[in-house]
Amino acid sequence: MRSQGEGRLPLPSRLTAAEREFYTELRRLVDLSPLSAGEPARTRSSQEQSAWEGWLNGRSLPPQQAIKELASKLTGNGVDASRLTDLWARAFLPTPYPTQPGQSLMRPRQLPFEKGMFTGRAEELKVLGDLARQIAATGGAGNSTESGGTDAAVIVIEGPAGIGKTALATQVAHQVSGLFPDGQLWVGLRGSGDADEPVTDQEAVRGFLEAFGVAPSELPFDADEEAALYRRLMAGRHVLVVLDNAGDADQVRRLLPDSRNCLVLITTRSLPLDLFGAAAHTVRLGPLSDSEARELLERRLGDARLRSEPSAADELVRLCGRLPLVLSVAAARAAANPDLPLRALAGELRPGGHDSDAPVVAARTVFDASYAHLSDAAARMFRLLSCCPGPDIGLPAAASLAAIPANEARTVLGELTARYLVEEHQPGRYAVHDLLHAYALEQAQTSESAAELDAATERLLDHYLRGMHAATTLIYPARYAVPLVPPVAGVQAESFSSAAQALAWCHAERTAARSLVTHAARHGGFSAYCWQLPWAMAPVLKRGAFLADYLATQRIAITAARGLGDPFGQGIANYEYAHACSLIGKVGESDTHLTASLDFFTRAGDQAAAARALNGMAQRLIQDGEYPRALERETEALELRRGVGEPDPIAHSEQTLGFICARLGRHEEAVRHCQRALDISRETGNRAHTADTLAVLGFVQRSLGDHARAVACYMEVLVIYREIGDRISTAEALTGLGDAQHAQGDERAARATWRQALAILNDLPNADIQPIRARLTGFS
Repeated sequence: MRSQGEGRLPLPSRLTAAEREFYTELRRLVDLSPLSAGEPARTRSSQEQSAWEGWLNGRSLPPQQAIKELASKLTGNGVDASRLTDLWARAFLPTPYPTQPGQSLMRPRQLPFEKGMFTGRAEELKVLGDLARQIAATGGAGNSTESGGTDAAVIVIEGPAGIGKTALATQVAHQVSGLFPDGQLWVGLRGSGDADEPVTDQEAVRGFLEAFGVAPSELPFDADEEAALYRRLMAGRHVLVVLDNAGDADQVRRLLPDSRNCLVLITTRSLPLDLFGAAAHTVRLGPLSDSEARELLERRLGDARLRSEPSAADELVRLCGRLPLVLSVAAARAAANPDLPLRALAGELRPGGHDSDAPVVAARTVFDASYAHLSDAAARMFRLLSCCPGPDIGLPAAASLAAIPANEARTVLGELTARYLVEEHQPGRYAVHDLLHAYALEQAQTSESAAELDAATERLLDHYLRGMHAATTLIYPARYAVPLVPPVAGVQAESFSSAAQALAWCHAERTAARSLVTHAARHGGFSAYCWQLPWAMAPVLKRGAFLADYLATQRIAITAARGLGDPFGQGIANYEYAHACSLIGKVGESDTHLTASLDFFTRAGDQAAAARALNGMAQRLIQDGEYPRALERETEALELRRGVGEPDPIAHSEQTLGFICARLGRHEEAVRHCQRALDISRETGNRAHTADTLAVLGFVQRSLGDHARAVACYMEVLVIYREIGDRISTAEALTGLGDAQHAQGDERAARATWRQALAILNDLPNADIQPIRARLTGFS
């Protein structure tokens, strides 16, 4: 058992007051508890023990789930840990702050965690830190942007692969983050060409806008408009922007803010200096010095082992080209084999006749040696990871990729992590350095057949398809069904204990799944997955307002289903694509694809799907205020749905007809439709349908002058919308409730209700708050 406080370092000076309060409370609770610091929630592996030491010393950020588990365990052992999760949220979640009337932005904190084993680079750290402080103090260089430059100051860290550019940028960014209180943005651009899919400038800008809290539904779809919005949001703010692994000028140009208060830190193998104008400062990174390289080995292997074989240690430094990544891989090989003499390891790395200082040769030699000593299972996993196009991969997905049980996958990934060939950058999530990704791909192409690589990709696709389908079925049980492709052997299933857990998984895997769909479409042979996985993801993308992803994946789905000649698949893809177009205002495209979807569903002989297309047409006509035509389409949909006999779709059509009749002033018909919809929804337990129908009824009752009933409807609506986390609908219901209260003559209650609606809308970027402000102004 570790004694209380043993091994604790002083908390870093860079911490904010909120962060310091959290880490202090974390230490206090661990010391008070009957649990050891190394076992805060359960018996932990040495790797997990190391992670907790980093958290307790304030070097890295513990995941929220780990803190929740710790708080629960401590509470069960009689320790009051009630403040811990709140302190975590206050310290590490982005905090909203007002900017101008009607707009609320977040303060992004996107910097990756600091690496606890960072070594050397003292001179570069001082130069970069001094530059950053000078820039923060003077408000940037104040350059014009006449030749494509930027008002923001730019620091470029340039050097070959494996030289430690990202680690240095991370260290510098954390040291100077306090100088940029309006936030820190980070994007890994994967521009070196070693990774499968470089990040486009538009994807990067969109990620920055989302980090600022701009609702995805409010993002422009034109790249120039997105970049313009980004520049407007950055104007006047003190923000640190880190662009890691930039490949060319096109990746970077739109990401440079026109603000003298911003600092842009770029890592790259090579970029044209004239891109940035005179404000650019370049630090060219070379190999570590001999003393720094020895220090790195010492921190990983211990001073005693190096002192016992000083000449072998010196030779290792030379053979590794003094490159941090290569030295780390070599040190991991030695650490995994404590009885291996360093001179023997040097002998493995000592091919005859080559210039060991050449970085590419040094890296290849060390990678070869480390790879050669992997177990067969770990070597295979390493090769197959080259099939993963996303930024990282979770443990269950990796298990599916290799067709092995999750516990075996954890073991082989642990071996790869210990060898420094893979990084577990978050608990249970693994990433591969670009240089190692390229090496893994080379090994895969040499050792694996094309059929096996295709099979691994298919297992990964099947993993995400089954996972997304299971998650969205749990979250949205009334959603229409699609018969999935037959399951693939070896795929490990994701399991979810609650809708909240399923939704969190979908959001965590959204980027990886989207990247996989794009990758599979480009490589061919996976057409069924390329329309079914976008379908499975659709509810998360549209309800989460990730509309650019929704549109892009459904565009791929249309092409894939067309290639298969599958009328049902084409109907689904066209229907979802039409919905995406409708949400972003592409009315003409939406109408065209809805018509196409109805035609494909009719050819497929699927009445339920045809009714869905008719309902989509009605919803589109409602958008345009063409209520008589919408009534015709929805009536057709209801007739088909009654013929099929599925209750939830019938309730949805009844509720839609109630809304249309209410807008046409046919209130008695509206009430009858809504009552039928309510009866069905309450019987099936569909809370969302119940709330939507009650909202329509509230509007109808208010129109009929029965304000007391309207108030009762809206009160029940609010309970449900708050329960399911629908903030936009909650604000709309509060607005309607306030209108009904005002019509009753209760102006005090109406003002209080409208203020609640305004508070929600103020937290929704770009929400239209003028109608609610007009109500409050008119009756103040």
